Amino acid sequence: MGIEQTALHVADRLRELSAEFAGWRIGRGGSGQWWAVRGNDLVRTPDVEELRVRLHEFTAAGRGL
Repeated sequence: MGIEQTALHVADRLRELSAEFAGWRIGRGGSGQWWAVRGNDLVRTPDVEELRVRLHEFTAAGRGL
């Protein structure tokens, strides 16, 4: 995958996650780590799908589920 394709793929994933998890600031650092922050909550992981799972856990815990 070329650099442009990689950048487009990352941008697509960021849009998906931002739409799915309103209130979280989500990004990908230069080290390849995906991260999300909301207030004092911080989640970092090298895998975007693990980030999604962990954000779902935070969301469920916040609702008392």
